[in-house]
Amino acid sequence: MSTITHFIVPADDMERAEKFYAELFDWKIEKFPGPIDYYAITTTAENGEEGLGGGLVKREEPQDTILNYVDVPSVDEYIAKVEKLSGKVVVPKMAIPGIGYAAVCIDTENNTFGLWECDEDAKMNQCESCGMPLDEKTTSKLDERYCIYCQDQQSGELATKEQVREGSINAAMQFMGKTKEEAEKMADEIMPELPRWRE
Repeated sequence: MSTITHFIVPADDMERAEKFYAELFDWKIEKFPGPIDYYAITTTAENGEEGLGGGLVKREEPQDTILNYVDVPSVDEYIAKVEKLSGKVVVPKMAIPGIGYAAVCIDTENNTFGLWECDEDAKMNQCESCGMPLDEKTTSKLDERYCIYCQDQQSGELATKEQVREGSINAAMQFMGKTKEEAEKMADEIMPELPRWRE
């Protein structure tokens, strides 16, 4: 039987939320390595055993609420079941590299929940120019190695390195809540690792 395996807590102020939950429930909250604002939450049961794990993330939309993920053997199979049962998929299957796959759905009562499939071999398709995750909406129709923002869909022309860097900085500021300095540092760390810019 599938069970809740993980939860996500969205926050407007990451430090404030971290302090609140750490002091309220004595949760262990640690920054996850990498460029995104993600803090791993470790809970402990009253008997001292490790409890359900979770994550603290930057709130992207005002209506974002706590989201529970249910462990399933196959996200693809369960997406099909959700749709067959008149539910909706609102965030399609995405890879969390080296960890697994996730999708977010809405049930028939308008409740949001996540599907989670563990897979250490999970790989994320990402744009070779900017690193953006690629899916059916963001993949260039002309060259599947790139996103629609890095490759003009009419001419096929690729954005310059300066254009890609500026777009990455703006995206990090807008969608991840980074300061300009943080976004610049993130772009300068990520871009040299991408296939298009490797020297």
